[in-house]
Amino acid sequence: MSAAPELDVFHCPLDGIRLVEASAGTGKTWNICGLYLRLLLERELPVEALLVVTFTKAATAELSGRIRERIAETLRVLEGAAPGADPFVPQLIETVQARGIDAERMTHRLRHALQTFDEAAIFTIHGFCQRALADTPFAAGLPYELELVEDDSALRLEVVQDFWRREVAGGALSPLLAEALLQAKDSPETWAGILSRHMARPCARALWDESTGQGGDEGADGSAGLAQAEANLTRAYAAARGLAGALQAANGCVNDALGGLNASSYKPESVAKAARQWADWLAAANPLHPLPGGTDNKLALFTTAMLEKRSTAAGRKGGIAPPRHDFFDFAEALLAARGEVEGLLSAARLRLLRRCLEDCSDELRRRKAERRQISFDDILWNAHQALHSGAQPWLAAALHARYPVALIDEFQDTDPLQFGIFDRIYRAEGRHGSLFLVGDPKQAIYSFRSADLFTYFAARDRTDARYTLRHNQRSSPALIEACNRLFGANPAVFMMDRLDYVRVGAGSRPRKPLVDETADDAVPPLQLWRIPRDETLAEDDEGGGARLPRAAAL
Repeated sequence: MSAAPELDVFHCPLDGIRLVEASAGTGKTWNICGLYLRLLLERELPVEALLVVTFTKAATAELSGRIRERIAETLRVLEGAAPGADPFVPQLIETVQARGIDAERMTHRLRHALQTFDEAAIFTIHGFCQRALADTPFAAGLPYELELVEDDSALRLEVVQDFWRREVAGGALSPLLAEALLQAKDSPETWAGILSRHMARPCARALWDESTGQGGDEGADGSAGLAQAEANLTRAYAAARGLAGALQAANGCVNDALGGLNASSYKPESVAKAARQWADWLAAANPLHPLPGGTDNKLALFTTAMLEKRSTAAGRKGGIAPPRHDFFDFAEALLAARGEVEGLLSAARLRLLRRCLEDCSDELRRRKAERRQISFDDILWNAHQALHSGAQPWLAAALHARYPVALIDEFQDTDPLQFGIFDRIYRAEGRHGSLFLVGDPKQAIYSFRSADLFTYFAARDRTDARYTLRHNQRSSPALIEACNRLFGANPAVFMMDRLDYVRVGAGSRPRKPLVDETADDAVPPLQLWRIPRDETLAEDDEGGGARLPRAAAL
C-alpha cells in the first residue's frame, strides 16, 4: 500500500469521503478544528448542521471546547487583536480570504456561530443516534416517548430466566445435557452476561460451529443422538469396570515394557498417575464423572492405540512390540465412547446457548418497547434498523440534508453497527456526501476499546482519499526518533496485515525538555526492560521492590 499524503488542512477538498489516519500527538484535534472552521466559513454551514461525532462524553466535551475556543480566537483576530504564537488563525484567515471571502463576511459568520454554539451538533455517537430517533420516532417504529435506562441488566436477566425455566428447568431437557450445563457452571446469570456482550455487537458475524444449526431430526438438543451415545458409553463403562480387578496387572504390563516405549510419554511417574486415574474413574460408578486430572489426564496411556503408537516397534524394524492386555482394548473403547458423548453434549449446549441468544435478543427488545424503555445499545441498534430496514427509505436522505457534513473523531473505535449508520447516511443510493473520518488504527488493537479493525479496513477501502499527519507536536524529538527506531525495525510489528507503523518527525511547536535531575548519568529517551520467562524478579536491596534487568536503551 502506497504511503498516504500528509493532510494540508487549509487546502484539502471539503467534499467526498476522506480518512485522516494519524498517530497520537500529531494534531488530530488541531486539524479537526481547522476543517470545522473552514466548513463554517467556506460552505457557510450553521453549527447545528455541521455534525461532529466522537465516542466518549469526555472527548465530546473537550472537542466542543476546543472548537468554540478556535472560533472565538479567530473572531478576536478579525476584530483587530494580535494573533497568538500558534499559526492556526493567520493561516486560516489568509486561506479563506484567498478564496474570495473577505474579513467582514468571515466576522459575520463566526459571530453567528459563536452566538448559536449551544445548538452545535457535537455529540457522542449515542447522542447523535438518540437525537435522530427523537426527531423521527415513527421512522424506527418506536413509542413517541422513551425512558433511557442506563442499566438494563435486571430486565435482561428476567428474560433469560424465563428462557431457562421454559427450556432447561421445564423437564424436557436431556438429563445428560442438564448435567453438562451444571458442570460448565452455566446459569441464567452467566448467560445473561453473554447476552449483554452479544447485543452490544449485533452486527458482528457470529462464527458458530456447524453443529449448532437449528432444526434436524434429532430435536433442538440432539436428544436422539445423545441417547444412543449414552447407551454406548454405559456399555463401555460397564465392560471396563468388569476388568477393574485386572488394572493392577495391566499396570504391571506397561511398567515391564517401558524399555520398548517412548521415554518422554511413558515415564514411570506418568504410568503410575494413569493407573490411579483409571482406578478413581472406575470407582466413581458414573461414566460421566469428571475425569481425574481434567484435560491433562494420563488415561490414554493405557489404551491399545497409544501403546502401539509410542512403542519402538512403530514404523521401524527391530523394535519391541507393545504390551498386550484386554484392559487396554476396553479402555480405548471407553475413552472413545466418552469422547463421542462429550462432543454431542458440547454441540447441544452451544445449540441451546445460540437459541437463547437469538430468542432473548428479540424478546428483550420487545419488552423494552412494551415498557417504553431504551438502553444505550438499543439507541444504536434502533438507528441502524431504521436506516437499513427499508421501511423508511427517506430517513437517510433526511438526516443527510440536516447534517450535510460529518466529522467522526476516534474512528478507529468503530464497529459494523456504527459504521453502517454513517455509511448509509453519507454514501448510499447515489448519495455521496461529505464525511471526514479521523483516527489511529494502532490504538484499536486494545481489546478494552471493543473496536473492529476489519470494519475499519473496510471503511478505509471505501474512502475517496486517505491522509496522514507526519509531525508529532507533543513529544521530544529524541523520544520520537527512539520510537521510530523501535517500531520501524519490524514492518509487521503489529502482527496484522494493513496495520503499519508510519514514521513521524518532530513538530515545530516548542517543548520544554524533561530532565531527570536525580540521575547521575544522562538518561536515554527510551529504555526497554525484559523479564526472561525462566527468571523471577530480583528483590531490591533497599525497598524490597523489583529490580528489572535492562535490555536496551534507545
